[in-house]
Amino acid sequence: MSTNSYFSYKKLLKKLIDEDMSNKDLMERADISRSTFYKIKNSENVTTETLLRICDVLDCDISEIMERGKK
Repeated sequence: MSTNSYFSYKKLLKKLIDEDMSNKDLMERADISRSTFYKIKNSENVTTETLLRICDVLDCDISEIMERGKK
């Protein structure tokens, strides 16, 4: 069954700019692979564990880095 919704990580990418943190810094500090970060940039599925590690690094709530979108 297909869905018309997806999760967008545009808020995360904006937060990185606001925090003056590079993509590489986030990947290293949150222990995220380049392929996982590519998925985030393309609004593809990533694990909850990955999102929680990002939140720990950025000291934020998950709602501050992602939002639900419609196709």
